[in-house]
Amino acid sequence: MGSGRAITQDQLDRLFTAALEAAIGRVEKDGHFHPLVFELRPGGTIQAVAVLETGVTDTSRGPADRMGQLLKPRAQDGRIEASAIVRMRQQERALEVRLRAPNYSADIGVPFTLETSGLVKRQRRVVLGAFSAEPAGNDVFGGDA
Repeated sequence: MGSGRAITQDQLDRLFTAALEAAIGRVEKDGHFHPLVFELRPGGTIQAVAVLETGVTDTSRGPADRMGQLLKPRAQDGRIEASAIVRMRQQERALEVRLRAPNYSADIGVPFTLETSGLVKRQRRVVLGAFSAEPAGNDVFGGDA
């Protein structure tokens, strides 16, 4: 299963920040987005990943859950050391970053408000609220499904 080594707080912070900044950028540009996937690869590189599901889709699971399962083989063979899946919870006006590593697993909620300005060219600006972290099953690096 992956490299088996513990990921440092600095590495988790960098991965979380990359995912959150990308989500904020998408909300400010388009007002919405589909889940985004980021990997921390050996050597410390953070990479955004495009996911294309080509098989039969399990509609009983949400997109973020399906993406977690797609990342699991990459974690098992050591191609990734940590992952972040960020999604928008539209009803709650919150972003959720699902951060997974061999030694860490949490869903971090980030409430936000959206300010708009401009009559001709609409501009959006995301204002973040207080973060909250909830422990979660590790569907990428652990045995949880």
